[in-house]
Amino acid sequence: MATTEDQAIAAINAAEQMAISNVQLIRELKKLIPKPFDSLTDVAVQTNTSGIRMVAAAERKAVRTVSKAAKTSRKNLSKALREANARLRKKNGQLKKGKTQADVMKLAQRLKKKM
Repeated sequence: MATTEDQAIAAINAAEQMAISNVQLIRELKKLIPKPFDSLTDVAVQTNTSGIRMVAAAERKAVRTVSKAAKTSRKNLSKALREANARLRKKNGQLKKGKTQADVMKLAQRLKKKM
């Protein structure tokens, strides 16, 4: 099963390939352009290709991996929130009298600490 980070990088790679294939299509269509504009098209194609690669590289670096400790902490907080909501809410879903969402979060944090 691919992680979210792997999926993000795969999406970036696919977008990069699509953009570069569009630039290559322009290169093929260049044959239809009159000769005086031919040199301008070459510069534009090279600039676009290098720009696309630079943006894709920056996007790949921006994808962050999540540490094992962070994953565990999130999973424990999720469990603690379920428990805190069960304790502080009525059967119809409303908060019990005198309780706020802040109370739910405080209880969840305390429960997470005990896990």
